[in-house]
Amino acid sequence: MTGPVNVRDVGGLPLVGGGVTRRGVLLRGDALYDGDEPPAHVTWPPATVIDLRSAKERDRSPYTWPEGVAIVSRELFDAADLGRMPREGALMSVYRELVANAGPGIAGLLDVMGDGPTYLHCAAGKDRTGASVAALLLLAGVPEEAVVADYQRTESAMGGVLARLVERGAIDVDGWQPEWAEAPYEAVGLVIEAVTGHPDGPRGWFLENGATDAAIDRFLGRFI
Repeated sequence: MTGPVNVRDVGGLPLVGGGVTRRGVLLRGDALYDGDEPPAHVTWPPATVIDLRSAKERDRSPYTWPEGVAIVSRELFDAADLGRMPREGALMSVYRELVANAGPGIAGLLDVMGDGPTYLHCAAGKDRTGASVAALLLLAGVPEEAVVADYQRTESAMGGVLARLVERGAIDVDGWQPEWAEAPYEAVGLVIEAVTGHPDGPRGWFLENGATDAAIDRFLGRFI
């Protein structure tokens, strides 16, 4: 039996001005597959699962969640599908497109987070999940260096992630490019620049992309 290899709770991160993010609110990671054992080091099962993958990805990598878990499918950015990436160009090109087009999708995540632990994931938990979590952490007031460090933690898990994707036939090994396993500062830096560069800061970026003050305050009230 195997299980996901890139799951973590983003609670316990420092906040500008003091304090830390609350544990048991936001979990991030890679996809689970039927037959997997659940992760043992985080609150599990989550109350809500937000799946950022495309319908095609979900169909080729199914997982049956326990009864009572709310499943929300929110396709975020199909070009970040690891099965397509070798045909999509450089990693930075994908991130530039993601930052330009995925803002409303990221802001909309605030509307579907449950009252209990929320597990946010894509296939690897690196790009779509990484960009989304980075934006949410910036909204909460996590300093940029801690956001970068959390994003880059995924790189050490990518060997296991890729092995699981190959086993499932989700990626073409012959067309794979090594850069897709990397989590460079330059990539997450595009997200940080967009979110923090808004004239009204991260909150202004979320509002401009469709979030409401009520949704933002609800998230902040639970997470910090």
